[in-house]
Amino acid sequence: MKHSISVRTALMPLYYKDFHCLMGACQDTCCAGWKIEFSKKDYLAIKRAVDGTKDEELKELCGKSVVRLREREHDNLYAEFPMNEAERCGFLREDGLCALQLGCGEKTLPEVCKTFPRLARRSLAAKELSLSTACEGVLALLWDLPEGVDFWEEPLEKKDWKMYEANNAVAARFADIRSFCIDVLQERALKLPQRLLFLGLMLQQLRDADWEAEGVVDAWLEKGERLLHDPAVSAELAQLPGNRNMFLAHNHRVMTASVVGQSGASAELANELWSSILGVVPKEDGGSLITFHEGRYQELEERLAGLLGGSEYFFENLMVSIAFHLEFPALSDPEKLWKSYVNLCNLYSVFRFSAVCGCDKEVSKERLFHVLVGVSRSLLHNNTRRNHLRDEFFKNDSATLAHMAILVNG
Repeated sequence: MKHSISVRTALMPLYYKDFHCLMGACQDTCCAGWKIEFSKKDYLAIKRAVDGTKDEELKELCGKSVVRLREREHDNLYAEFPMNEAERCGFLREDGLCALQLGCGEKTLPEVCKTFPRLARRSLAAKELSLSTACEGVLALLWDLPEGVDFWEEPLEKKDWKMYEANNAVAARFADIRSFCIDVLQERALKLPQRLLFLGLMLQQLRDADWEAEGVVDAWLEKGERLLHDPAVSAELAQLPGNRNMFLAHNHRVMTASVVGQSGASAELANELWSSILGVVPKEDGGSLITFHEGRYQELEERLAGLLGGSEYFFENLMVSIAFHLEFPALSDPEKLWKSYVNLCNLYSVFRFSAVCGCDKEVSKERLFHVLVGVSRSLLHNNTRRNHLRDEFFKNDSATLAHMAILVNG
């Protein structure tokens, strides 16, 4: 049954309006480390603007730094700024500024350059404005929010109102369900892994409910609010076992898979991270066996805890930001709902693992941001890779709440 939804507001994290580009002060510029792809409209605008200047050096640079994507035109990607030998956009100057913007103005930039790390989209709740954690400036904002992430909603002009149709009664309540999920992620009476597991417990029940039954969402929300503050449930969640060796092995596989076919800075970072806790044991047949130093990982975990001041608020803010950015939870059908949960747990596991391993080289806020930006770019901005990693759980019959406990408990 279709359910009509009228969207008349914009919704954003309160810190959204505080964002500004760090420009030359950014240690991980968004103009390096990945290709920047854009539409035909953007391509033609660049060509017209550069051809209209008298700057012969900029014209020559444009000839080298703007490349057609003839095999990608079917998905509206027409051209790209490929990385040069230094893994940087050809327009990126040594001072961290953009030669194209300086020569032709900001309006000439492709839409992706003008908007990143911002994302605007329409959901069944609102016109949503979010910021990607693949930007150091965004992580700095999350670091400065010890009280957590608040959200701001404001009315849209009537001309911007939109009418949508939800394909089921549960999806029609996306705003209420997502709000509950965010509240769970920010429930500080529980440790963050326990919040994620409580979320799984509730979403599992929602997955298995009758999605067209009258009052199903209201009953689910009422039960969730009651159980969230039940000490017996908290104690039960705390008993769900972890498995450190399985956790390390899983994240080693994820880090390996995330850089398949890649070279340069992203592969170098992944190798740095996993090598910090790897060991090699000789075998009798002359071969060797890769092992994980659980004790070493614990040492690095203590270093990270020291950097964070023993608080979970930064990772809480990180997961709230990611959940909002990914429009979590998916409610088009029960299967996609559970897949979105498995994906969220996997992301938390990888981010946590990477942050801990990053403390091997240096314990600092700057190092932490560098690591998390790299992981965000590798996973949040590669849907194919992220979905492949998620689907592996289902192929291996490990998309269970018990296995998610291993991922989030670490």
